[in-house]
Amino acid sequence: MRSMGMDRATEVFWQTGAHRWDTLAENGTTIVFERGDDYAIIAASIEPVADLDELRAREHEEGFFRMTAIGNPDSINTVLDRLQDQARAGSLGSLRGSGELPAPSRAMFQGDTMAGLAQRHRDWLGKHEGHRWDFFYSENPLPVQPGDDRIQRLDLGTWRAEIERVISASNPITSALEDLDSLTWYGYVDGELLGGAMGVERRVDLDGIEGSHFAGLGTDPALQGRGIGGAVMSGTINRELEETAIVTFGMWSWNDRARKLYHKLGITQGHSYSTLARTPLQEYA
Repeated sequence: MRSMGMDRATEVFWQTGAHRWDTLAENGTTIVFERGDDYAIIAASIEPVADLDELRAREHEEGFFRMTAIGNPDSINTVLDRLQDQARAGSLGSLRGSGELPAPSRAMFQGDTMAGLAQRHRDWLGKHEGHRWDFFYSENPLPVQPGDDRIQRLDLGTWRAEIERVISASNPITSALEDLDSLTWYGYVDGELLGGAMGVERRVDLDGIEGSHFAGLGTDPALQGRGIGGAVMSGTINRELEETAIVTFGMWSWNDRARKLYHKLGITQGHSYSTLARTPLQEYA
């Protein structure tokens, strides 16, 4: 991965987020997509807009105009000042028109970036802060856990019903079941039942290197506390790292129980991220 003058956790987050940044840049109108020595930022609409007036007309549509910014807050403050000046001057890239740049409806920041964000930009982006989550990754195999011999890559045709049962019962707020058919699934196999399951999505980073992103870890509630979750997590990481360069995933920051498990297994915790918005954010629990 290319060096950006950032700490390793920040580099990993930005590099492995290529699919998100590329999707925004390709499907909408990009206001800024920029990487510097110590920062990175993308701001884009999810659909194309013809000019600044149309962007302003749609600014209150939830999730229509989005931003993500990481790294040195001084650099991010400078970029945001420049964008607003360019909008007023009518020189904001390919976006025609001049005037005030509307604030994104959702703006996600790395924790230390948010802490150093200038008050003028916080006022612009909105007073509501939430959706705090933590980024984790692993580049090296983990110690093998008890029960590893029961971890298998699952045939979806055979195990679909069991995957749906375990994930829906243990992790009802995950979106993994919506993407069930597009994920690779691993599970803790106990006869004809699953004690736990994990969905995996293969992603290519900004340098074209393939990684694995985890979604939807779940343990049968009746079997929790027996080490199954740890066996599924470590076993899936180790099997995926035989084929890809890195494993990444996120968890809601309130989930102290999961964080304790990931630390125990030896998974690297990166930064926390949270969102600023002008309207209240619905939290997930």
